[in-house]
Amino acid sequence: MSLARGKFGVEYNPRQLEREPSGFGWVVAVIALALFVLVCWTLVRRIRAHQQEAELINAERPVEIPDNPAEHGVAPADQESQTSLTFQTFQPLNAELRHRPPKVRNLLMRLEEAERRRDVEMAVTTIETLRDLPGSPVADLDDSLARRLGALNVRRLFDLRNAQWVKAETVGRGDTASRIASESGSTFASLARLNGGKGKVEKIVVGQKLFVMNHPRFNLVLHRRTHTADLSLNGKFFKRYDLQGTVKAREGSYEMPEKRRDFWSGIGTCFKPEDRLEIDTLLPKGTPILVSEM
Repeated sequence: MSLARGKFGVEYNPRQLEREPSGFGWVVAVIALALFVLVCWTLVRRIRAHQQEAELINAERPVEIPDNPAEHGVAPADQESQTSLTFQTFQPLNAELRHRPPKVRNLLMRLEEAERRRDVEMAVTTIETLRDLPGSPVADLDDSLARRLGALNVRRLFDLRNAQWVKAETVGRGDTASRIASESGSTFASLARLNGGKGKVEKIVVGQKLFVMNHPRFNLVLHRRTHTADLSLNGKFFKRYDLQGTVKAREGSYEMPEKRRDFWSGIGTCFKPEDRLEIDTLLPKGTPILVSEM
């Protein structure tokens, strides 16, 4: 209320005296808002740091796609569209992860991210990078990584039909599936599996598109000491298999024959049935096979 001297003495003045705002209230509000933002930002950083530390300690689940061989080694016809893969747990020594070099730690976390995103190509390149690191800093994980890479490669070949290995061939007049596979340096079994089964390629017609391996260069090395067999494709590691029992063949080079029914027993080598079926599907006649003492 405002009072002022008037004609009849001190009277009430309904008009308030105008006061200019001091601006102090706005300063206080800005400072409070800044402090609130700072506190929130600090909390978010601490939560993220805690999550990252937990991931480092419990880093698991990078990509493990198990083999899923269909009957007679033939994939279903509609598997081309199956780009969503099944991953299993991969545990890179969780308790020791924090003690590995930063580059290895980052690559293992990238592998975990590839699993989370179900990114096959990212997983493959990450594993290959890990295995090629100088000084072998992941030697204790190499066997697990090799088997992981092998499962991925088989899926990339038969389900995803990776362009670096597979091409599309148009059936011409007088062509047969066996002839197309032979001229492409492959096997009829692999051509059948790439195209949905034996029944899908037994009766082909002119103009039909077939998927076939593009002159693959396979090489199989049998390791006596570790009882494993490493398969390479075009000079790069493709997959690792387990051998059942001791390799009785002498150290040296052999070739995959046309008729292979008694070949493996003849050189004293035994695979799991599913592995032998896959190897016979992949390897054409003349594939080099090396028996090594290592």
